[in-house]
Amino acid sequence: MLFTIFGATGDLTTKKLIPALYRLYEEEQLPDPFTIVCIGRRHYETASFVAEIREKIEGEYPHWEAFQGRIHYLTMDFSVEANFEIFKLYVASLNLSQGGQKIYYLATAPHYFPIIARALIVNQMIVRGDMRSKIVFEKPFGEDLDTAKAYNRLLLESIEESQVYRIDHYLGKEMLQNVLTVRFANKIFESIWNHENIENIKIVALESESVKQRGGYYDRSGALKDMVQNHLFQTLALVAMDSPMGLSDTLIKNQKVEVLENLQISDDIVFGQYAGYLQEKGIPVDSKTETFVAIKAYVNTQRWRNTPFYLMTGKKMSHKLAEIIVTFKDASCFFEKGQPEKNTLTIEIFPREGIVLKFNGKAPGLQAYTMPMRLDYCHMCNVVGNSAEAYEKLILDVIHDDSSLFTRWDEIESSWRIIDSINRMKRFEPLHVYQSESEIMQVVDEKWRNA
Repeated sequence: MLFTIFGATGDLTTKKLIPALYRLYEEEQLPDPFTIVCIGRRHYETASFVAEIREKIEGEYPHWEAFQGRIHYLTMDFSVEANFEIFKLYVASLNLSQGGQKIYYLATAPHYFPIIARALIVNQMIVRGDMRSKIVFEKPFGEDLDTAKAYNRLLLESIEESQVYRIDHYLGKEMLQNVLTVRFANKIFESIWNHENIENIKIVALESESVKQRGGYYDRSGALKDMVQNHLFQTLALVAMDSPMGLSDTLIKNQKVEVLENLQISDDIVFGQYAGYLQEKGIPVDSKTETFVAIKAYVNTQRWRNTPFYLMTGKKMSHKLAEIIVTFKDASCFFEKGQPEKNTLTIEIFPREGIVLKFNGKAPGLQAYTMPMRLDYCHMCNVVGNSAEAYEKLILDVIHDDSSLFTRWDEIESSWRIIDSINRMKRFEPLHVYQSESEIMQVVDEKWRNA
């Protein structure tokens, strides 16, 4: 197998891709033999590149010496299509097996996607119908609806949809995969999973970090394109979709698309930018790019009539947090002592992976007081040994031709159509500069309270 990473000097390669490939190697999940070619525009010798990666990655890697021998580094400007002849000759010089898989992973900014894809096709490094050759795109796929359509048209004119993998690593997370199981394998949830019983659903993905060294990329995307268009919309689709006729990849994705096509964005949107963003490396001094966004939306289906969905994501928050909170409506029964609180079901994605159900019960003692109680399930507490990271699962799926956790084109198209409409709304909304999470949350609370 040849696994090629374009944009290999970025954080994604160091933090996620190489560690994931190592774990798969350690667990004997990679085809043997395999070769990893890392392509970047910075000048490195392979030895110095590998040494720098090892210095940056955390954790124990007992078989690193054997693994690092599979890594090669090629200095190449992949923004120039003519340079791919160099790559083709370089691969030929490695004398790899002709029958092995060829996976090309684009860990680059979206505007490089068409250049790299076209060059791979022109140089016949990926050929229509050859299921051993595949191309993987990091999110976001495109920069808006028009560019996404252009990229997709370029691909499908020359190769098959089944050779294209549009990755959203959120879908590789254990608790996101668990959403459908929790819903459809439990009558106690699915029977009340509707507007008659649920008051609202909140989907949160907060980050404590700044843009760090990604300023040049991030300023072209912002929170809307970096997080909402992919992670949050995919999560929303899983939570809100109707029950499919079966659990096949196609049937599930059909229902997800149905959610996105019926998604209505409210005017009650909050955009924010953390104080100090304009001083970050690569950020224009007059940038209006949002680093925080809070969206109120509705899914116009019979199941979710008039039920608000709250989506929220932002950088420079007090802590990193990802979760889904389902808040149920008030109980109709009146209690004289200790009124029941609303039931909530929290699906925890990060930092802990688990499920917490809050319900009401009688307090201990002689008096008939009601009090909140918790059923708490820790998902990763049941794992023995190394737990698979999202990228391990997704890379393995690419190797095994399994596209179930990857986004289909019509999902991408629907989500970009919504993002483009929100971008048009941005021109009429203020950009709140926030010093802290509590400051921007206060703005959100006031906005939604008065809505």
